[in-house]
Amino acid sequence: MMRTWIHIALFTLLPLWATAQDVHFAQFYNAPLWLNPALAGHIAGDQRLSLIHRNQWQSLGSPFRTNAVSYDAPLFRGRMEGRYLGVGLSAFSDKAGRSSFGDSQLNLSLAYGMQAGLNSTLAFGLQGGYGQRSAMLNDLRWDSQFNGSGHDPSLATGESFGNMSRSFIDLAAGMVWSGERKDGIRWSLGGGAFHLNQPKVSLFADGEDRLLRRYMLHGDLRIETKRWTLLPKFYAGVQGGVREINYGGLLHRRLGQDSRYTTDKTSSAFYFGAFHRWGDAIVPTFLFEYKRMISIGMSYDVNISPLRSQSRFRGGAELSIQWIGSFTDKRRRLPNTKPKGVE
Repeated sequence: MMRTWIHIALFTLLPLWATAQDVHFAQFYNAPLWLNPALAGHIAGDQRLSLIHRNQWQSLGSPFRTNAVSYDAPLFRGRMEGRYLGVGLSAFSDKAGRSSFGDSQLNLSLAYGMQAGLNSTLAFGLQGGYGQRSAMLNDLRWDSQFNGSGHDPSLATGESFGNMSRSFIDLAAGMVWSGERKDGIRWSLGGGAFHLNQPKVSLFADGEDRLLRRYMLHGDLRIETKRWTLLPKFYAGVQGGVREINYGGLLHRRLGQDSRYTTDKTSSAFYFGAFHRWGDAIVPTFLFEYKRMISIGMSYDVNISPLRSQSRFRGGAELSIQWIGSFTDKRRRLPNTKPKGVE
């Protein structure tokens, strides 16, 4: 009986710890609808598909595994005289341990963008989502299933509870202001709040655990030189008593040249740099962009927190893939002008 109450206490406290901070990404700039719902449709192209995978604390046992996907597009941009309606759909799954404790969520984002001057845009966004918190307790191993020589899953657990889940509605809002200065420097600044309704997420019917509101601020610059482009970025968030500050930058170099009027040439690019998550990790990062359409990013958290004595500086690996496409390419495709018989 005492063991059962200890297990119940652990699973009661676990959500309190987990709700202290949402899922987070080292490549926050490649998870747009997680970062800010106002970023829906905030792209130069016609559509964007983003995927990101994170595997954290592999060195400490069963790790956190986070997967996120989003698709968004600006609508009516050519008909609204500089304005647009951004629409986005996103989903993520964050699970940890043998019990797969964590959250899954599906979100719809709507944004409205408008001109805020000759060279700037202001966008406002709302997000609504359906989420589920769960724990698969039937997959755990219990003392009562030890048969004297090893674990026997056919034996009764002796516990009065099994798999647990709870569904909830989640709301968020944000804004983004972006533009370009006369000297060519592009800038963006955004902020917002998640879990506006602070939904209950306790796995117990009488529990009062809630998702605390997360307030965030993010920004970036794009500074072009003759050979390199500098991309400093930052993200800051606070949720309850937990704060996250992530800052750093990337250097960007384009490979080759672009054809302005034809599709004969389309350049690729590579990015490299590092970020610092305050008090937690240094994150070296590398990205490769193929022909201005698909970019693949890789980063690794080098843990520098007090936990480094146990983690041995190993934090988490992260992989992102992003595709930005156009419905139509305004450049022309040249016909084959080779003489007949020439390969």
